[in-house]
Amino acid sequence: MTSIRRHAAGLAALALAAVATILLLLAVDARAWQTTVSRDDIRFRALPAHLKLWSPPTLLPGDPAGALIGTGDAKAYRRALQLFWISRIGVDPETRVDLPTLRAQAQETLQRVMLTGARAQERSSAANLLGVLVVTSPAPGTDPSAIAALLRRGEGYFQRAIALDPADGDAKQNLELVLRLRRPGKGKIGRDARAGYGFGKGRGATPIGSGY
Repeated sequence: MTSIRRHAAGLAALALAAVATILLLLAVDARAWQTTVSRDDIRFRALPAHLKLWSPPTLLPGDPAGALIGTGDAKAYRRALQLFWISRIGVDPETRVDLPTLRAQAQETLQRVMLTGARAQERSSAANLLGVLVVTSPAPGTDPSAIAALLRRGEGYFQRAIALDPADGDAKQNLELVLRLRRPGKGKIGRDARAGYGFGKGRGATPIGSGY
């Protein structure tokens, strides 16, 4: 009987030690996520095309710490911003794909964030950048009707961005610009007018916040 109790006590001690180890590793992985996100947000501002941003070297298989602190949404948002920037310069250092594919990838990712993002600010930012992508999309020649259609679509995204976050000043500025371009008698609506639109240098395409 005594040996059974000792055996049970030994198993319980091992179980407790295993749980303590897992909790310690979870804490280490969570800290790695926080440190990596803060560091890579700064890297992204300086080097937007930097490879493998926001991917910390976690210890536990399957990254349970990332799942617990909800890194999926935040990483998806940051990746959407990076794709937007890459589509604006026209080259992806990871895949070397063509510009139309880059724009399609950026639009798809931003659309997902706009619909499912964890924060209203992120959803608003995604909608605003979608508007920028639409407004700056190449139109066949200088067809006024095609350009007007792009401007209408962009206007819709900017309005949605403002509805999601009334404090989104970038979306308000872009909406004002698109309304000016659509106003009759205010000059030629052409590619040159849209090329410098809103975020010509990726303005505003930086992550909001500094981590989790």
